[in-house]
Amino acid sequence: MKRQPFFSVRRNMVLSAVFYTFLWGSAFPLVKICMECFQIDATDNMSKCLLAGIRFTIAGILTLIFHRFFGTDGLKLDRKQLRYVTIYGLVATSMQYALTYIALSRMDGSKGAVWDQLGVFIIVLTGGLVFRDEKLGLYKLLGCAIGFIGVLAINTSSVGFSFSLAGEGVMLLVVVCQTLSFFLAKGSSSIMAASKMVGYGQLFGGVALTIVAFTFGGHITTVNPLAVVTLIGLAMISAVAYTLSLMPLKYFPVSEVSAFNLLITVFGVVMSAALLGDNIFRWNYLISLVLISFGILLINSTGKK
Repeated sequence: MKRQPFFSVRRNMVLSAVFYTFLWGSAFPLVKICMECFQIDATDNMSKCLLAGIRFTIAGILTLIFHRFFGTDGLKLDRKQLRYVTIYGLVATSMQYALTYIALSRMDGSKGAVWDQLGVFIIVLTGGLVFRDEKLGLYKLLGCAIGFIGVLAINTSSVGFSFSLAGEGVMLLVVVCQTLSFFLAKGSSSIMAASKMVGYGQLFGGVALTIVAFTFGGHITTVNPLAVVTLIGLAMISAVAYTLSLMPLKYFPVSEVSAFNLLITVFGVVMSAALLGDNIFRWNYLISLVLISFGILLINSTGKK
């Protein structure tokens, strides 16, 4: 009897999703801690990008080492795979994380975690236009609407709605990159293992980001043990979380898989409070988490209407 692939079982997909979303949620405050340890100024965008490039170069190497020993198709890339990897590396690594590092230095880690998840709703709403196995029903529409309201709720204060181009504006560009990278990963799932896609994508994107950032003045002048530990920790999070998040795409619709990414918001807020001392005891944070959780339930509802 042929053994069923591990990630084709919904229970396994859900369990792995909880784990990798916890890792991603932890990354938000760790990015801020890492930049502080390297003493990178909040206005020094090129040095932030240099740090991100080094992080993903290390992550790509770690992922490819894993794929070399546990993958089934080796490390060689054919022409079609190379095309996917190149585009994925630029969009999902170079562009997305250069913008992420810039945005997170200018807003709360907990707020950044929530804004980052706006991409989930864009993926759910547009997935049906890209893939045949995606169906946009009433439950998904309601889930997206409620979840989007939850995203907006995190960005209000006692004096009204706050928005800055330098912070939230940049994070919206991150969302666009995030959406494109999920579609690229889904499109390549039938021709390439997730670990191979992630490994080469992060390595290529990380090296490109490092070269560009260094060329335009990025520099690191302070290195200490805590800085190195947080950098390696972030690289490991990237290697593991990205690989786990893409593996189920071969068996499940992209909207069902990406909806679990909303848990990153919950973990991001909690871990930001634990590691950064952010004040999460605000009415808008609580309302946001409740609405987003309800949105997840609706998007993943088995009912079809």
